[in-house]
Amino acid sequence: MSTDLIHAPPHHLTRKERQLGARLRDSQVPGQIAAAKIESAAFAARTALSHAAMLSGAEARAIEYAPLGEARYKVICDAFAGYCCEELALLASR
Repeated sequence: MSTDLIHAPPHHLTRKERQLGARLRDSQVPGQIAAAKIESAAFAARTALSHAAMLSGAEARAIEYAPLGEARYKVICDAFAGYCCEELALLASR
């Protein structure tokens, strides 16, 4: 079996090479943190939108079934939407 395509790291790195590697890894950390925050915020927003859509559908069905509760249904859905907005705003402030 040929090992021509396998790239093995050098067995002995100089101190300077190790320091350079550490500096390169350290320089990537801020970008990795920012990417993780973006992924987290996108997940939270997608979840909030999904649940808001589900609750809006339930609200519409409830209004058809029992129209006298329309004001209460709207308050419940609006309160949920407000809660989601507050949570997303907290993510942005961290």
